[in-house]
Amino acid sequence: MVKDFVRAFVEDELVPSVICWQSPSRLSFVIDGAHRLSAIIAWLIDDYGDGVLSSALHNFNIPEEQVKVAERTRKLIEAEIGSYKMFQAETQTPGSIPSVTERARSLAHANVPLLWVKGSDSAKAERAFFTINQSAVEIDATELKILNSRTKPNAIAARAIVRDAKGHKYWSTFSPGGAQALEGDAKAIYAALYRPPLQSPTGTEELPIAGYGYGTQTLPLIFEFVNIANSIPIADTSKSKRKFSITPQEKPDEPATLKVISGTEKLCRRITTKHASSLGLHPAVYFYASSGRHQPTAVLAMAQLVVGFEATDRFIEFTKIRKEFEEFLVTHKMYVNQLTIKHGSMTKGFAPIRDYYEFVLKLLWAGRTADETEAALRESDKYQTLVKEKPVLTKKAKDFSSEAKQHKLLQTVLETAIRCNLCGARVDKKAMHLGHTVDKKDGGLAETSNAEWQHPFCDSTYKPHLAKGER
Repeated sequence: MVKDFVRAFVEDELVPSVICWQSPSRLSFVIDGAHRLSAIIAWLIDDYGDGVLSSALHNFNIPEEQVKVAERTRKLIEAEIGSYKMFQAETQTPGSIPSVTERARSLAHANVPLLWVKGSDSAKAERAFFTINQSAVEIDATELKILNSRTKPNAIAARAIVRDAKGHKYWSTFSPGGAQALEGDAKAIYAALYRPPLQSPTGTEELPIAGYGYGTQTLPLIFEFVNIANSIPIADTSKSKRKFSITPQEKPDEPATLKVISGTEKLCRRITTKHASSLGLHPAVYFYASSGRHQPTAVLAMAQLVVGFEATDRFIEFTKIRKEFEEFLVTHKMYVNQLTIKHGSMTKGFAPIRDYYEFVLKLLWAGRTADETEAALRESDKYQTLVKEKPVLTKKAKDFSSEAKQHKLLQTVLETAIRCNLCGARVDKKAMHLGHTVDKKDGGLAETSNAEWQHPFCDSTYKPHLAKGER
């Protein structure tokens, strides 16, 4: 789309007007058309997200996914249009680069028409923005929700996490200590959820919990993850026919924001990391489909399930049947796919998946086998439409498709994953903990013959529970 727009601009075709507003202090704001202007600027300065300005914005640490998108865009534009440097060279020496000669002449007449919102009232300008962006091609409902709560603790925390505490500092009014604390938590959460970066096709057995760190679903996913971690009500904005209206924006609340991001890190520690409370959930079990595709809706579902365990203190109970639960999820991965198709993704679909998890857990806690659990699902009015099926991959192809590679990699990861010696479930590499077979207090030495891989939670909490002889 960037390439097509730059071509239209260069060839002096019709370019839709950019709508602007000027403040009483004579600052100009773009109400609609920022993407159009950004595309032209990117071409002029050869910065498609990986150049000098972008590097400075990201503190010279640009996400790998962003670099790949930038390189692809640059190649598309240079192949079909030519770089701006080529146009400059052609202008200085006419006829030296025949492929851009005609376009270089057209460029002299290219322009971007501007329309101005009248008046100095900023609220009027904001209303214009929301009116424009809720007609024709609408802004995503969750994105509108984030925009409309941009100074709220959950929105600031989400933006800090998604950008790895880089880019625009929405927390610039915080005290130095508060800003440092927020950025430290944001970096820790980003590392836990997005590293190593997800590749397509996946080329590593280490899978990030939250999928791609750069994309349209990234901010909405983290925004709702923050909400779940802090028990903030989540509204399915897709069901609301009400148009979003501007609400007065307050000054960011530093204590509340620090509390929210701290609560988010606590949930993150439960799901992954090497913290003593970590369950070390394996991404291949919980957050990726059998095809290898990342499932953001499952991330939210599991986050809410873990928050529920926290509220009811059920982590020991979960650990007792964790191996059986995870084996059921692995052999019935298509159920989550089908539930997502039925109910929708993200805010529309995570609650039904969480309910499915709870349904299976209750049966396993009651001593049911996997076959009995599957039968109970078939007999349930709620889940009788779920069908056990295998993914359909390319047929009779000589070269493996990316889908086949993804499927095989996930299959291999699940088969070869290290298992916890205490509960028997798979351990995510980011959460691998080397514990003593015979405890130090019982004379166990730090020798490889007395070492075993464990989930951090299993070593810190479940093992002492077993030692007491409790069932």
